This record gives sequence, C-alpha cells and structure tokens, in this order.
Amino acid sequence: MTDLYWQLSNLLSHHSRILFLRLDVRVYEYSKDNSLLTRWIRQLKRRLKSYFGFTRVSYLWVRELSRVENHHYHLVLLLDGNKCQHPKNVIRIAEDVAYQCQMPKPYTPKNPYLKISRGDSEKFSSAMYRGSYLAKTRSKQCGKKIRSFGSSNVKPRGGT
Repeated sequence: MTDLYWQLSNLLSHHSRILFLRLDVRVYEYSKDNSLLTRWIRQLKRRLKSYFGFTRVSYLWVRELSRVENHHYHLVLLLDGNKCQHPKNVIRIAEDVAYQCQMPKPYTPKNPYLKISRGDSEKFSSAMYRGSYLAKTRSKQCGKKIRSFGSSNVKPRGGT
C-alpha cells in the first residue's frame, strides 16, 4: 500500500483537502488485458476534469478474479476536495462513462468516501485502512502476463 500512501501524500501537497472514493468496476466478459479499464479511466479523468475543473485525478486499481464471476477491479479515486466535497456527481459520471464503454454500472460500496484535510493524520490513517482492501492477495493473481494493479503517478508539489 505504499502507492496509496504516496498518492495521498503527493495529492495533499497540491490540495489542502482531498476526496477519497472507492468503487468496484466490473466487466461483462473476461479479457486477457486491462485495455477496457484503461479506456474507462482515461474517459473518466477527462470528464471529471471538465466537470469539476480538476487539474489532476489520482487513482489506484487492482484486478481481482474470483471463481464466481468475471474479473473486476477495485478502484480508489483521489480528487481535489476543495472542488468536490461529495461523491454523488463523481459516481454519476463514472456510471455514464461505464455505459459509454459498454461496461456494467460500477458498484459503490457502503460508506465509499472520506474527506481528508492536510495534516489530519486520523483521516489519513482511515484512508490507508480502507484502501488496504486493495492489497489483499487472495484472488489477485491473474496470470503472469496480466497486470493485476496500477496507479496514477501524481508528483508532489515542487517535486520531480
């Protein structure tokens, strides 16, 4: 979960508040790569930036394969909490983009979001705990040639 730690820290260096949102992204059919998710994230980022005026959208995802269903993805979005205080419109946009990409509507788990302020170590720890679900190893092994996780690469303010 070091990626989550760095993405939270780096985004908080740019914004005094961030919105942490967890979603589950599903697909209709098994695929040997993550191209559908890549396309969905690209379109989602474009729509979120246009709608909210974000300059950056940070994310982490893991691919999970269970015996019961096709593979799916657990996703954490980290957004500028000064421009977006509630995830309602983010979820609506994510659902619209999924429809355009011919994917099922993303599942929103119970209590899917947190608002984290810079310096609030309690909320930061809570986000790390919630995001730790992505690190569980059971059902994450998707094959040697299939990437099973990914993330954005937001640099810290003033960093390279």
